[in-house]
Amino acid sequence: MGSAESRPNPPPLSRTRSEQVQVPQALLEADLTSIPRSSTISRSSGLSSRRGSDKNKRRDVVKVSSSLVEGVRRKGVKYQTSKEIVQTVLEKLIEEYPEWNEELGEVCRALNQESDLLSNSVDSLKLEQLFEHLIALTEDEQQRGWSCADDTAEITSMLTDLTCLLKNANPNVVVAVLQRLKYEPLLTLVQYYQLESRPALKKQVLEVLYESMLIKPDPTCSILLTSRLPVQLATDIQGTKVLNQLEMQCNVFCAVLSYPNVMPRSHYDQLDDRFITHLLTELEATDTPHDPEGQLPNNFLKCVLSLNLHYKDLNHNKVCSVLKSRTTLQPHGDAASSFNRTDNLTAYFPGNHDSVSKMMTDMLGSPDTAELFFTNDVKVLIEVLHRNVIDRAEGDTDRLYYLRLLDLVLSNTEYQDHHHMKGDILELLKQVKEEESTDKESQSFASRIIKKHKCLST
Repeated sequence: MGSAESRPNPPPLSRTRSEQVQVPQALLEADLTSIPRSSTISRSSGLSSRRGSDKNKRRDVVKVSSSLVEGVRRKGVKYQTSKEIVQTVLEKLIEEYPEWNEELGEVCRALNQESDLLSNSVDSLKLEQLFEHLIALTEDEQQRGWSCADDTAEITSMLTDLTCLLKNANPNVVVAVLQRLKYEPLLTLVQYYQLESRPALKKQVLEVLYESMLIKPDPTCSILLTSRLPVQLATDIQGTKVLNQLEMQCNVFCAVLSYPNVMPRSHYDQLDDRFITHLLTELEATDTPHDPEGQLPNNFLKCVLSLNLHYKDLNHNKVCSVLKSRTTLQPHGDAASSFNRTDNLTAYFPGNHDSVSKMMTDMLGSPDTAELFFTNDVKVLIEVLHRNVIDRAEGDTDRLYYLRLLDLVLSNTEYQDHHHMKGDILELLKQVKEEESTDKESQSFASRIIKKHKCLST
């Protein structure tokens, strides 16, 4: 790289308004005083004026990129957005001033050097300090058992800071800190949640746990599922009458249980018939004083759906056992509607199992629970299944699933009372059976349905 004297100066910056580079206001106002003076970009000398080894130069470039991002973040912008703002501005400057390409290009590349950014992260230090503070609070048995000072404001501030960091920090920094601490802060939060009696603080703890799951579902959800949290939440859900607290309790409960992990055996005993009955009763409740707009039934439905994901054997499914004891279930139509829209009500994370499809399969798997569906719901379901089989290509695993569900509808509901779409169903099954396809399993199953259900041919 040539010296400053031999390199031509960039074009003058006195442009017309229409020609000026549009720099985000957050970056213009950012406090960049933390950037080492020798690391700042100068038009006369650039980064090439630094002396020293390549290693030191790379470290200084990373400091520049990190400081730029942190400067934007100080204006309340999330980490990822701040990073994109800085990258956009740098790329625009390179486009306008090609002679800066080498220096600014290094800064651009440094934005994605996560290992270096972690070592320079202020968030890492703040997270560890907040977690240490949390541990101290949890271990303060005297304060928890017999409060000698009002520490509500202090704990509220600490939990607020922790939530903001989880929402706005570099998620890789959060994961690195949790991994370094072997995810112990999560269990500390669960312990503190159990010990704390103040509803507002308990709600804040749940917000922290919820944000932690969104950042790193695995192993966060697994750790929380095997803890005492689901059982404690089940107790709290049954006793809480405050809308926003109940919503948060249900959300965390569903998020923990909806991720595909194995639930501890002891939880099956404690998330018992009484809890399931409470959820189903609240689902049917009307004119609830603490829920004037009727927002809670959907939350209770999600709790039922997420818990049902953990019962693999229909013969030992507590959710279905409780359902069998009920003569009607008003909200089952909500599940049917969600199935029609192909909505997964508990899709908190990518790769979640489809809780609605699982519930529909389990309920239709026995005449005792299938009879809870109204006739109109059954007719709509038949139409949905007919359409979905047609829309699925040969070999699509979903097509076989819909054929199996159609068989359950024909077997366990009062189909013989209305024979809805009988001709269309028979024609579809014959088409699948006779098609030239490698999907032998679907063909065989379609043939079996025709033989099993003689009513389709008469």
